[in-house]
Amino acid sequence: MEIKDFIQIVCPKCKALLFAEKELDNWYCGHCGEKIEIIREENGSQETTAPILTGDIFVCDKDTLVKYAGNDEEVDIPENITKIDSGAFKGNTEIKSVNIPDSVIEIASSAFAECTSLSSVSLPSKIKKIALKTFNGCTSLKVITIPESVEEIMNGALCCGLDEIIFESSETTWELENEFADSSFNICRKSSGDGVKKLYFKGNVYEAADVYRSQNIAKYLKSQGLCPKCGGKYGLFNKCKGCGEKKEQ
Repeated sequence: MEIKDFIQIVCPKCKALLFAEKELDNWYCGHCGEKIEIIREENGSQETTAPILTGDIFVCDKDTLVKYAGNDEEVDIPENITKIDSGAFKGNTEIKSVNIPDSVIEIASSAFAECTSLSSVSLPSKIKKIALKTFNGCTSLKVITIPESVEEIMNGALCCGLDEIIFESSETTWELENEFADSSFNICRKSSGDGVKKLYFKGNVYEAADVYRSQNIAKYLKSQGLCPKCGGKYGLFNKCKGCGEKKEQ
């Protein structure tokens, strides 16, 4: 963008001079995080009049959400955000649901750690990994859908209250526990009853304890003689009855 694509506005809280994109109706102060509504004059000019605070407090650095400083139970992250920084929501015990727009392509480590009331989260469709301890300690989070774009779930990322995980891709890989780090998620042990019990893929349900050591659903399906693309059985000429994929030799 060029300078002509921006307008000057003043943050109503900290009085910082800001440059906002002309095409947007809202902007976020990069200094104090206030959400600002851009009110244009009726004559259609791109000048603004008396910007006002209209909602949540997001501390931003350009298109990075550095810190959520609000206390709402339901949070919609602004659509101009492309990255959620490390610990941005960490320790917020008020938030119950968060909607993350598809503009977000990176969520850093521990972004939502210890958000103990968080029970619903909508992940964006373009992220490549769930970083270290992203949802660690989110004890109210019982089910989550992992988008097809996710290639890797890192150590401790989903060590929380999960009972079920829905995978949109069978190729998404998770980490096992080792002497230095936790597994990507806890599986249900008979002795405790806590941890992930079921994994879902393409409408099929699998016992988490059976699949866990395979580190992704595709590898497990292959070991069972099933199609790694959809979980279907092979029929005539070694073609999957579900998706028509030919069996790998």
